[in-house]
Amino acid sequence: MNHEITLADLVTLSNGLLGFLAITYVIDGRFFEASSLIILCVAIDGIDGMIARRMGTSHKMGAYLDLFSDSVSFCFAPALLVYTLYYDKALGRAWVSPINAAATGVPMLMVFFGVLRLSRFADKESFGLNYRGLPVPVIALFVVIITSIDAYLNPWVIFGSISLLSALLYSNIRYPKLRGPKWLFLGSILLLTAFMGGIFTKISYVEGNILLFAALMMCITYVAIGPIVVDKHGKKYGRDS
Repeated sequence: MNHEITLADLVTLSNGLLGFLAITYVIDGRFFEASSLIILCVAIDGIDGMIARRMGTSHKMGAYLDLFSDSVSFCFAPALLVYTLYYDKALGRAWVSPINAAATGVPMLMVFFGVLRLSRFADKESFGLNYRGLPVPVIALFVVIITSIDAYLNPWVIFGSISLLSALLYSNIRYPKLRGPKWLFLGSILLLTAFMGGIFTKISYVEGNILLFAALMMCITYVAIGPIVVDKHGKKYGRDS
């Protein structure tokens, strides 16, 4: 059955278009702009579903649009960011350089588990209040933050943490959706802190990284505490998505 393109669909498509634009910035070596666009995509991702629910325009095609757009913005764009930042041609090919092997393999892992995660519920409308598996916007945001403060972190710590979160994408661990005033407020604070951290690093490296570390800790808290929240309150939340 054909559906007219709704406002929520247009918002979803804008997510994918901005994700593609982020990829072009990564290719051009403009990592701040690319990271900022990925953060914007995370914000937009929470808006399209809200619009669809408010306007009563949710339909199955919207779920597939969400799959394709999220794949671009939260799988391919951050994966390419990791590859471009850490693959060093001077070290030789990935077959002989462990760093280059990780810089190739870890982004592939992100895309592999991320697309699996998205396809798991591609044919379902999202009404549940839980996620099964870590939401892909979380790992995208985590990548943006942790690669922005990589001067303080060993590359293997970055590769290891991204690999762990990638595996969580397709796990059966449940995470709460950021719905309701409290969750929306906390999510907005996280996005704003990450964005301002990126801006401040252009002005003051120390203050910028303090904000980025704060945003990183918020991401880690969600990853660690989210399943506990669901275990405590999740029985009343309904089915997963």
